[in-house]
Amino acid sequence: MEITKKQNKAVDDIVEMVVSVIGKGSKEMDATEAISSTARLAGSFLFRSFGFNVADAKPGSAMLSEEANTKGPQLVQITHAVLQKYGVQIDNNKMSGSNRKRAESNFVDAIAKVQDPALEIMKNNDLSYEQMAQSAAIATAFIIQQSANIAPEEGFGTAIYHYIEGTKTFPPEFSDTSEKPTNTKAPAKENTESKGSSKPWWKFW
Repeated sequence: MEITKKQNKAVDDIVEMVVSVIGKGSKEMDATEAISSTARLAGSFLFRSFGFNVADAKPGSAMLSEEANTKGPQLVQITHAVLQKYGVQIDNNKMSGSNRKRAESNFVDAIAKVQDPALEIMKNNDLSYEQMAQSAAIATAFIIQQSANIAPEEGFGTAIYHYIEGTKTFPPEFSDTSEKPTNTKAPAKENTESKGSSKPWWKFW
């Protein structure tokens, strides 16, 4: 899977946005909430890429689909591959349901906080919903790698749980002030570029 320069730019923007919105600009923020926020965002934007048109669905309703079963695992694969690139090894023997720590926040409330600024990031970088979901999956891996006070397996398990939640839950509408994209197809490919390793000014705990 090829990741474009614009997708990598979006990764940086997503992390900064989550620190600003969820962490409220604090230099320290809860790792589970940070991981769940980017994972929910990835899952939810991937859900939007499916193009479902369900007029009577309520935000937070379960929406099971073959598309989620087929494409959802890609988010897990992306995160795992990026963690390996960062030198973070996941011990499969330590992966279990108990490692899938859930965020305390409600899905609808949490996604409503980040989806509007995420939509702006998507538009500014000329990405499709699916590409934005991939960027959010990379951002999730970055946050797991930066979270020193939780085991990688716990962070990865938390991401997996919220990827599934995002891809199978009907999201709230974007706010009226957010201009919805009219074209969500992927633009032409660009040269790839790896994410930089500059030291962040925040930390996750």
